[in-house]
Amino acid sequence: MKTICEAEAWNAAVNAVRKEVNSLTGPFLEKVGILLSDMKGLKKFLYELTKSVEGEAVCAICQGRCCETGKYHFTVIDLLVYIFDGKELFTPDFSSKRCPYLGCTGCFMAPEYRPFNCITFNCEQLESLLRHSDIQEFYGVERKLRIKYNALEDMFGNKFVYGLLANYERDYLNAGTILFGGGFDPKSHGGCNVNHLQ
Repeated sequence: MKTICEAEAWNAAVNAVRKEVNSLTGPFLEKVGILLSDMKGLKKFLYELTKSVEGEAVCAICQGRCCETGKYHFTVIDLLVYIFDGKELFTPDFSSKRCPYLGCTGCFMAPEYRPFNCITFNCEQLESLLRHSDIQEFYGVERKLRIKYNALEDMFGNKFVYGLLANYERDYLNAGTILFGGGFDPKSHGGCNVNHLQ
């Protein structure tokens, strides 16, 4: 029964966000798109940095133990990247105790689409392979990525850090919205100046 409920909640949440995105217009929509595009570039950089020290091999050996508790890692913001790119969304598997976004061949998501927690986590073994300068660069880029996530939360007047499913349960079932925080009107909201988020 739990699996069915989670799958239904996922589908309802995705549909609700898609519908709400359709109400975004003008400069606000453009600012959101710029931030999402920037985030993809930062995530790709973090992935390539760990890949350069055989990070994929390290993950394959341990078979993604760090992924076991990832159900709430996928956020509204991560879904927005799929929607804005017009990319087909994966179907999570809630039937096991493992991360529902992890299949037998690995993560369902390409690196630039992975949640913040997933793309920024390095286990001790992986981090030990990085040079000191690489580690400093990694965490510098992580900070930039965090700023962009926070900027999107500020623009929508909502907190998305607890995951898409949690936002659906907390916001949509109570207030009928997932994206928009209390009293938010995207048409009148100036948002943030993305030029200051570099």
